[in-house]
Amino acid sequence: MLDQIMGSISQYEDLLVMVGIISAVIFVATLLFTPYLLGLIPVDYFSADYAPQVTKKTLLSWLKNILKTLLGLCLIIAGVIMLITPGQGLISILLGLFLMEFPGKRQLELKFINHNPTFKTLNWLRDKAGKPPFRR
Repeated sequence: MLDQIMGSISQYEDLLVMVGIISAVIFVATLLFTPYLLGLIPVDYFSADYAPQVTKKTLLSWLKNILKTLLGLCLIIAGVIMLITPGQGLISILLGLFLMEFPGKRQLELKFINHNPTFKTLNWLRDKAGKPPFRR
């Protein structure tokens, strides 16, 4: 049994090294960019009286929404991967959700932010970016 495991590991050694390298790069990237991205979110975003800005639907705004949604999807996928590899998986998933546009997004965000450990972690990361804490 042990010989089979060792044989499988040696057979997929290149793949395992590549997964390790990708995991390390994603880990470092999330450590660097997470505080910055959290700093871009308005301080009152999670307050009850927050009203998002309504803009005209132009081609540029559609393109911007598509790019934000794709970036959010990439962050969610990376976050799920980081749940089993080194990295800030839950924070990356939350950032991905914040960037995406879908029905029920606001209720989901408020449910996440009402969890005190999550709220404290997000504010700690905002502090690292030199931004004021979120208000509820």
